[in-house]
Amino acid sequence: MEAQNSPLIPRLLQQMETSPGFAGLGAAVHTITKLVEADDVEIRDLVSTILRDAALTAKLLRIANSSRYGQGGRNVSTINQAIAIVGLKTVKSVALSLALLDALSNKPQSRQLQAEIVAAYFCGTLASEITRLNAPRFNAQEAQVCGLMQSIGRMMTLYYLYDEIERIRAIQTEKNLAEEEAVQEVLGSSFAEIGAAIAAHWNLPDVLQQSMAPVVGKAPPQAPATAIGWHQLCTLFARLVTDSLFRLPENREKVDLARNIEFFRVALGLREQEVHEIVEKALADTETLLSDMAFPCNVEDARNLLRKANERVLDVLSGQDTLTKGSDKLFGKKPVEVIQYTLRQIHDTAGFDRTLLMLPEGASGLRAIAGVGRDINHITAKFRCRGGEQDIFRMVMGKKTDFYIADAKLPSIINFIPVWYRELVDAPSFLLLSLVHHDQVVGLVYGDYSEKQMNSPLKAIKERAPNAREDLLGALLAGAAKK
Repeated sequence: MEAQNSPLIPRLLQQMETSPGFAGLGAAVHTITKLVEADDVEIRDLVSTILRDAALTAKLLRIANSSRYGQGGRNVSTINQAIAIVGLKTVKSVALSLALLDALSNKPQSRQLQAEIVAAYFCGTLASEITRLNAPRFNAQEAQVCGLMQSIGRMMTLYYLYDEIERIRAIQTEKNLAEEEAVQEVLGSSFAEIGAAIAAHWNLPDVLQQSMAPVVGKAPPQAPATAIGWHQLCTLFARLVTDSLFRLPENREKVDLARNIEFFRVALGLREQEVHEIVEKALADTETLLSDMAFPCNVEDARNLLRKANERVLDVLSGQDTLTKGSDKLFGKKPVEVIQYTLRQIHDTAGFDRTLLMLPEGASGLRAIAGVGRDINHITAKFRCRGGEQDIFRMVMGKKTDFYIADAKLPSIINFIPVWYRELVDAPSFLLLSLVHHDQVVGLVYGDYSEKQMNSPLKAIKERAPNAREDLLGALLAGAAKK
């Protein structure tokens, strides 16, 4: 495989071998320990608990398939088989050796990794449920393991090569790329290819290895005749659905899901309404599990966090707008490219859910020309102040100042929140940052939070993105958008 020829793969594998790894679910480890110690241990409960953790699942399957257990080439691909072969004491030992969730909490990537674990469990649950309903002749637990392992490349890279992850994010911001494009540029291979290389290095069962990065043509595949063929297609579909729900912008979710259902419809025997029901059930089952475990990240938080990694700045400028043209370049870039980079920089620094750049329109209006964040396609197109009625946006523009609203429902504020804004966004907390040149407001940056945030992000923006305001001003002055 091409990914295995990448210099990154040996480096990652070496770090994984010399470092103890991580436990995806610390609470699951404790549960496993208690189950193993119980006199009347229920194997079904033990299996269910192990399947909640991608790292633990992979470790046990790797041990069960190792030469010291004398399998003679036999593939152990279910946790039931692994437990029977390695024994309960080994299960406990492995679980304890991976109990690093507490240590992980101090790492900068801890929240991201927790969100990835949530997505991995959903993917496994979805693959298992589709197999149970549409292909009962194949092993649903095997499908769950394959689904759970789909993000192992992403998680291991995130844990061990965090500097590369940071480079990916920097390139996304600088070039306004989608995550997939930036990953390919930095790592030279996709996360799926890295996962497949890890599975091969661990000598995991064929069914797992071949499910990691299957090659599927442009034409919809036919119904598979073998278990390996089924798990390849089923877990690929589960991974694509997981990406739709956890990584794509909200406005693309339904279209992307419908496209994937149609593509795999014949091969997996899918019916659209049934798939939607299965997806909702898998989301609910995942949420219930996380709640029962008091896991530090729920489904909604995971989806919001992982979507941010794939956000791009959307602009509503036409090819005729001077901001998009190559003339009057700033820092060697078109003005719109500077806007895209700087807007994303402010967005990430402040941790906003949405960030927009607004320009004056007419005598007293304002309109958004670019944005990044949740549901941004819909929001940017409709974010516009009109009419003669005074509101918070035009008040801030008139005073040429910055203003942070920690609670938009306060009596002193709510009367100045326009109706169009309440219907479109209605964020509980938001920032308005004025861009002023020669005592004239040439733009307004808007950033919001979906949950109330009492502390203003202004200090963080000034400290961590000190040149952002000047760069935006320079870009706007280098080429103002045509009305």
